[in-house]
Amino acid sequence: MIVDEQPPRRIPRRRGWPVGRIVLVTALATCIGWGLAGGAGASSAPTAAATVVVRPGDTVWSIAAGHPDGEDIRTEVAQILSLNRLRSPIIQPGETLVVPAG
Repeated sequence: MIVDEQPPRRIPRRRGWPVGRIVLVTALATCIGWGLAGGAGASSAPTAAATVVVRPGDTVWSIAAGHPDGEDIRTEVAQILSLNRLRSPIIQPGETLVVPAG
């Protein structure tokens, strides 16, 4: 009796990331992104707002101090920056800013 012997077959190994890992990493990145985006506006946002036209010599700090609503001036400044989507507190005369109404 002749036995046909063949060399054992190698099962190819999958290379790269399995689909499960890719889905997990994508879901994790999405959750982190949503958390960061939600945290950006997490400060207590006022329900009403007013507008102010910037005059020569005005600063965000002076505008916040002129519209107190019982909060810390630093909180007011942060709200003005957030409401107007300002990346820096540099403002120019003639600009119209939204300020928290107090």
